[in-house]
Amino acid sequence: MAEIRLSLSDETYAQIERIAGDDGRSVDSTITAVIEEYVARRRRERYEAMGRKIARRDGELLDRLAR
Repeated sequence: MAEIRLSLSDETYAQIERIAGDDGRSVDSTITAVIEEYVARRRRERYEAMGRKIARRDGELLDRLAR
């Protein structure tokens, strides 16, 4: 497992501490969850963009196949 050093403003860290406490989690697990969610969203957005590109490029063929 990789470890990183992360610098946050005191205000941001305090907000993360509050969120973590509200969720009954550690600050570390909260930050990890947020990063994992961000990575998953970016991956999903990339696949959706690829799908839109294919749909535009092959729209006529896809329309015929859909009938």
